[in-house]
Amino acid sequence: MKYLRHKEKGTIYSWNQYIALNPNVEEVSEEEAFPERHIPKAQRGRKPKVSLATDVLPEEPDLTPPELAEEASRGLP
Repeated sequence: MKYLRHKEKGTIYSWNQYIALNPNVEEVSEEEAFPERHIPKAQRGRKPKVSLATDVLPEEPDLTPPELAEEASRGLP
C-alpha cells in the first residue's frame, strides 16, 4: 500500500491522487510510514536491561512554627 508523507511536518496520509499532486509531499512505503509495524519478532518482546522502578519518597515533615501556622490560618478582613 502507498502512503504520502509531508516533507516538512512528517505527517503521514493515505495515498490520494489529489494530495499526491502537492509538491510538499512525497510517496513512501508502508515500512517507512509505519516502522513500528515492521519490527523483527526478536525485538518485539525485549525487556529493558535497567530497572525502571522508582522509589517512593517519604513525605517531608511540616517544619512551620506553630505561631506562623496560626497566623496564616486566620481569615483576612
